[in-house]
Amino acid sequence: MRNRWQKGLATAAAAMMLWGCGDNRLQAEPLAVVQEHDLCGVINAQGNFLVPLGYDRIIPWDNGALLVKKGDKCGVLNREGKVIVPVEYLTILIPNHGKTYLVENNEAHWGAYNSEGQLLLTAVYDEITAAAENNDSFAVRQGTEWRLVRRDGSSLGNDVFDYIGEFNEEMLAPVKKKDKWGYVNDNGKIVIDLQFDGAKEFSGGLAAVKQQGKWGFIDKLGIMKIQPQFSEVFSGFSESLAAVQSPQGKGYIDKHGILLLPRDSRYLGPFKNGVAEIHEVKKKLNVWSSLAYGASIALGSIGLPPKNALKSNEKRGFINRQGKEIVSTSFDEVMPFADDMSVVRKDKKWGAISRDGKYDISPRYLAMRSFGEGVAAVYTGSGWQIIDKSGRTVKELPIEVTDAGVMSEGLLPVCIGEKWGYMNKEGTVVIAPNFGHAGSFTDKN
Repeated sequence: MRNRWQKGLATAAAAMMLWGCGDNRLQAEPLAVVQEHDLCGVINAQGNFLVPLGYDRIIPWDNGALLVKKGDKCGVLNREGKVIVPVEYLTILIPNHGKTYLVENNEAHWGAYNSEGQLLLTAVYDEITAAAENNDSFAVRQGTEWRLVRRDGSSLGNDVFDYIGEFNEEMLAPVKKKDKWGYVNDNGKIVIDLQFDGAKEFSGGLAAVKQQGKWGFIDKLGIMKIQPQFSEVFSGFSESLAAVQSPQGKGYIDKHGILLLPRDSRYLGPFKNGVAEIHEVKKKLNVWSSLAYGASIALGSIGLPPKNALKSNEKRGFINRQGKEIVSTSFDEVMPFADDMSVVRKDKKWGAISRDGKYDISPRYLAMRSFGEGVAAVYTGSGWQIIDKSGRTVKELPIEVTDAGVMSEGLLPVCIGEKWGYMNKEGTVVIAPNFGHAGSFTDKN
């Protein structure tokens, strides 16, 4: 669980910042992360600092807080720069509900704070995986023993486990003891007996469990809703579909276990907002290696084809809930949908495709940023432009602009020379280019 949170943190950091900031979510007025002299701060839409330059890194989080790093120490601030979690920890992890901060100190011990900055658990544990949304219970490890504890550190019940996973939306966590799995609630009570050979977290109201080498799905009462029959579960239920390897083949099943969308793809991602990312491995012929091999045969040589005669080529795209490729698996890279558009790359050129298939901008730009407020910044080789979703040029940016970001709150981050500032939709500089880098504004909660 800790690994997943760490991965989520890294992914969010990459997604939310140009150098590290983009689709951030802060409260009230629009705010943005900026960088100068290798130090980061936070400004408002007037260009005034709310958090002065002073941190090596700042990551706005979904719950409105700011994760900050200074040297090798991490902490948490609120939007005004007030310290919530002291900047003294090696690692900070955040459960999905965003109401808890799990912290690791210099001695590799873990503790917990709530979102207001109150210390809930002193950092004395070897690991913490689960935190209830109300912060009344936590799954902790000391040595080889896992148990549930209250916020004062006292035990919730007498049960000791070999492992405890993360709480889900049902406030149930998978637990393991003596090679058998079951589920415990946030009150420390075993609500589904330890009877399975494997168990995954609940998602979409069902959890994957393993019996006699096959996976099935149970509900929160422990009733087997889909009998064990799958050799693998790639992703749990999301928008009523789960990706599995079924007896009928690989693809997405519904909550009756029926294979609705057969899809023998290398990667089947979970559905989100009606689409799922998929990866296909396609082989393409290396012409020169093949010709050389053919020539050697003609000259009397005998041997195996060269290993690079066929090149493995993983391509990416998106499908909808009907299984239709709305973004064909012909691209080297596809970005998550933003403003209902996915930016895509084929070879070294960039384009974009809309979620509904209405707009299709063929890859032709040397650089392209995500869409925001109906427009995107693109680089043609001769300069930067702003285009709309149809690919029509809305505005040519001044030749002095050497890079650009994502339009948000009516402001576009732009690099003029070697410094970043912000332009409005009319192309007027409204915040002078004084920064080494600048992220997009947002006022989302």
